[in-house]
Amino acid sequence: MSERTKATAIECAGFVERVDFRRSRSGRRLWSTEQKGRIVRESLVPGARVADVARKYGLRSQQLTHWRRAARAGRLALVTDEPAEFVEIALEDLAAHRKTEPKIEIVVGKVLLRLERDAASTRIAEIVAALERSA
Repeated sequence: MSERTKATAIECAGFVERVDFRRSRSGRRLWSTEQKGRIVRESLVPGARVADVARKYGLRSQQLTHWRRAARAGRLALVTDEPAEFVEIALEDLAAHRKTEPKIEIVVGKVLLRLERDAASTRIAEIVAALERSA
């Protein structure tokens, strides 16, 4: 571990978890986007309180609230260790749709979402995660 990387032990319900983070030159902690995504996902579990999750990681509630807003806006992807579920994708002949640009369509229940064909894969993953949360 470099001298600018620190570790802290977090104790919760009898379990101790090690969290590594870097510090800036000014001494502020630098959280990776993966760490932020995991913490935000933990705060979104039913029954979880923002203040409790923030305290667990040594954050201020306002910082965690800011990350949660970023996740809702699609600027921060939520991270999970659970295996990914795959959905069926149907490919169509593009010759039948020459008049319009091909689009990506995601169907979840009664929801049909159309995206431009050049949509970033990270954006698509964020949208699917948001749909899962609302389901």
